[in-house]
Formats: sequence, C-alpha cells, structure tokens
Amino acid sequence: MEAIDLLSPAILPLRPEDGVARALDLMEEFKVAELPVVQQNRLLGLIKDAALADNTDPNATVAKLMQQVEVPYVRDRQHVYDVLRIMARLGLSVVPVLDMSGNYLGVVDEHRALGRLAELVNASEAGTVVMLEMDRNDYSLQQIARIVEDEGARLLSVYCSDLPDTMRMQVTLKINREEIGAILRSFERFEYTVRTAFQGGKAEDDLRTRYLDVMRIINM
Repeated sequence: MEAIDLLSPAILPLRPEDGVARALDLMEEFKVAELPVVQQNRLLGLIKDAALADNTDPNATVAKLMQQVEVPYVRDRQHVYDVLRIMARLGLSVVPVLDMSGNYLGVVDEHRALGRLAELVNASEAGTVVMLEMDRNDYSLQQIARIVEDEGARLLSVYCSDLPDTMRMQVTLKINREEIGAILRSFERFEYTVRTAFQGGKAEDDLRTRYLDVMRIINM
C-alpha cells in the first residue's frame, strides 16, 4: 500500500499569505495538528498548531511561522510503513506527499494511514505482531514460516524493510496466535533478534498506541 493510495483529499493546504486565524480554523476543521504550506504546487513548509498558538503578531502569515528547514514528506510510491515511520519519529498527524518531480500531491493523515496498517497486519484477526531483526543475507521467508508453522501457527502477513546505513533488515510478522512464547524462543535459537512483540487488537486507537510506541522504541 503506497502513499499515493492514502491521500486525504478533504485536507487542503495553506497558502503562504494565509493568516493565523485561517490556519487554526482549518486545523480545527480537519482535526490535525499541522498543515502543509503550498504555492504553485510546491511544498514550501509545514505549519504547526503550536507555532500558531505561540504567535503574538496579529498580522503574521503562515509564511513567517512555518517550518522551512528539513520539511518532512514522502514520495508517492513509498509504503504506508514509511509514512507511519515519519509520523512516529516527528510526532506528526499528517505527512505531505510529493511526486518524483517534487510536485505536491496532498497529505496522508494518521487516521487513513493507520486504517491501512490495520488491513496490512490483519488487525481484525486475533494474533500477535512480531518484529525481527537480522543481517540481510540471513533472511529466509521459508525458514521463518517453517519456525512459525512448526509450533502450529501460521503467518498472516509479512513486511520487510532495510535499516538505514546498515547491512541489517527488519521483518514484521503477524502471527495468528496470541501465545507465542515457544515461537519467540525458536526465533532466538535460530539467531534472529526479536525486537518486540505485541498483540494485535481491533481498535484503531489501540493499534496506533502500540505501533507508535514500538516505532519510538526502535528509533526508526
């Protein structure tokens, strides 16, 4: 599931000349804590509600208050996990999306991103999400599946991602059982690093709390 598939068309960007009152009104309407600032289809910055609340200049525009250095964004073909990684690392409720030419396409809000995550990890089904870490050369889906199946369980979903600036990778599994102590011990016997494991729930708020906590813990 890519960022282009998750755009929230109802959430509109601000213009650099917009005032503080309009920015706050739109944030309240869209139930977000920040909004992108866009001009001629180019992302100029990101304005946060905290910056607006701290402002004392009644004539200030968002161009004056917005974040312009290292403005966060994702490309249109990046995975929903990349969107959530940025949200977790920076504490954002929306992430701007650009195409490969740098044109602004829209934003992904956390509600839509987490909804897709719930689908990817089969959140409506009972089970456990496990995050493994290993050298890239040691990855074998066949072996991982065999470890799970040897304990009478099965994989519901698998997602792999490389860890930046290393030769290691992370593998996120959804397993259809909640009692997985034997499976975790088997992973460790096969020298996989078990980073964390948490039970998948049905509620999106619960999923959000667990996922963002995990992402913060592993500093992704």
